[in-house]
Amino acid sequence: MVVRSGIVEPEPAGWSSVRLALRELWHEMRHPTPRAVRYMGCDGCGQVTSHSSDQRLYTLRVAERGVTAPPPKAVCDECGHAQPRAMGDEILADVPVTCAGRRHRRIRAGRSRRRCGQVFAAPAAATVVACPWCSTVQPGPAAVPSRSS
Repeated sequence: MVVRSGIVEPEPAGWSSVRLALRELWHEMRHPTPRAVRYMGCDGCGQVTSHSSDQRLYTLRVAERGVTAPPPKAVCDECGHAQPRAMGDEILADVPVTCAGRRHRRIRAGRSRRRCGQVFAAPAAATVVACPWCSTVQPGPAAVPSRSS
């Protein structure tokens, strides 16, 4: 719900809140939001791969009654290696890739019969890419041999 600045509106209650929740659910089903996928050179496997999750290890020091948390580390989707983030380590996506996977079903479990077909950008040096719409992992532009005439 969009609230204009300076105007305080009460939260909807009763059937209005149900209608608002159903409207938001319907909009999310019809227009899904893609997940964020970062591409970085992995220190573990040495390839340019997608890093879609982060890892953070907390340290509990009982004697000092403190908890420390270092910055989160990006986890490679291929080998599972966690590496610290640095300035400029993310590789820009510049090549359009068409997804060859199948979408997830909204109601039932499993994948749909329909192809995803979404076009997304990936780096030219990536050997494996992940579709931000259906999470299908497929060969990237560097793994596909180029056709030269």
